[in-house]
Amino acid sequence: MSARISKISLIVFVVLLVLSAFLLSVAGDYWPWYSVMAFFAAVPVVVGPNRYRIFGAIALVLSVVLIFGDVEAGKHFRARHPEIYRR
Repeated sequence: MSARISKISLIVFVVLLVLSAFLLSVAGDYWPWYSVMAFFAAVPVVVGPNRYRIFGAIALVLSVVLIFGDVEAGKHFRARHPEIYRR
């Protein structure tokens, strides 16, 4: 049962990863999407068999890298375009 849950979770992760390429937003606004992906990547790490734990760990690291990259890109975007965020 845990292998099935892990497999489904990794499939959802991959689908979300592919769909993230089509997000229409500015830099710095993608991190909530990536955090949802990180949740689906963490499930196999916690409950999966050994091979799914490895894939889940790789997916989790990828999610964390994407989150930090998006936050940094958002900082640079806000610095270059302050008129958007001026109130």
